[in-house]
Amino acid sequence: MVIHSMHRKRHREPFPAPPTPAIYRNIAYTFIGLTVMIAFAALWFSSVRATVTVTAAREPMTIAAAIDVARTPGQGQLGGRVVQGVFEKVQEFPVAARGGRSVETQARGRVRIINNYSRPQPLVRTTRLLTADGRLYHIDETVTVPSQEAVEVEAYADAPGASFEFSGKTRFTIPGLAESLQEWIFAESVTAFTGGLKTVTVLEEADLVKAQTALEQEILEQAKKVLMAEVGDARFTESAYLVRVLDMKSDIRPGEEADRFLMSLKVDVTGVFYAKADMEALVQERVGERVPEGRLIVGFDPAKTSFSIQRVDAQQETAALDISAEVQTKLTENSTALNKELVVGLPIDEAERRLEDIEGVESAAVTVRPRWVRRLPTLKDHITIRVQ
Repeated sequence: MVIHSMHRKRHREPFPAPPTPAIYRNIAYTFIGLTVMIAFAALWFSSVRATVTVTAAREPMTIAAAIDVARTPGQGQLGGRVVQGVFEKVQEFPVAARGGRSVETQARGRVRIINNYSRPQPLVRTTRLLTADGRLYHIDETVTVPSQEAVEVEAYADAPGASFEFSGKTRFTIPGLAESLQEWIFAESVTAFTGGLKTVTVLEEADLVKAQTALEQEILEQAKKVLMAEVGDARFTESAYLVRVLDMKSDIRPGEEADRFLMSLKVDVTGVFYAKADMEALVQERVGERVPEGRLIVGFDPAKTSFSIQRVDAQQETAALDISAEVQTKLTENSTALNKELVVGLPIDEAERRLEDIEGVESAAVTVRPRWVRRLPTLKDHITIRVQ
């Protein structure tokens, strides 16, 4: 009898087969392929370059600055002279016609009194003259008309109104004389009689303002010559003036009827005189200091720079001038508006549109190398911006 062991031998699986050489080869090829692709991508990213050419618009800009003028200039000051004078003038001005209102007045004209009688005829002021249609007039002064002669005199209508106006030659009788003399002594019109209806003008505040402006300008022109002569230095050919009105009077008040009025004006004029070349050089320096960062001055005409006196001391001969300069500027490559972040990685056409939307940019053109690439690099360092 065969006795079997109580312990059965466990079943042992065989070891897995080792990988074949083809698997290792495929892994190696895949790794090499990935490495080549990564290297190619890195080479592509590092080789792509973009040049952005921006055509910048020339834009006007007003730049304000200040310049100190002194007879003995210090650091940063301009050498010059400060002189002062008081000037006064009286002048007549017309009241502007604005339609006004129509009023009836006494028509006036000139007549010739003819004496065909044998003796002189005296006529007192207000002697009556009568037309054939019954209109009555009066002479304006006392006269004596010699025999066989004629005398001209002003005459006026007996009452206001346009009905007393006429333009043709008219004969007058003199009803105050004896009826027998009226045939020998009579009058004829020399001029038309007008003014029976006229438009009355009223002085307004605007008339005073206009007159004051004109009178100030005339006084200033006179003051320029006087003050320049006082300076007596041929170097100081340019000047700025401060005009202060000390007194203004008119013989007619606003609201009163008048055709003309008198105005007197008294002003204090202070002139600041300096050399043209020195001022232009200092203005360019001041303007250059105040041009915003990222912009470049491309046009500047010193003749278009205006000056005004901010403060002045005639005794110390010092002054501070405010200047306002008109310049033409444009964007530069350093402008914050031309930020490369706006266009990195964008398609060419979209990048150009974004750039052209920037204020101050007329047009933009993007060139990418290699040419077959249609996007800008994603690296800012690979983008060059040029402004023209």
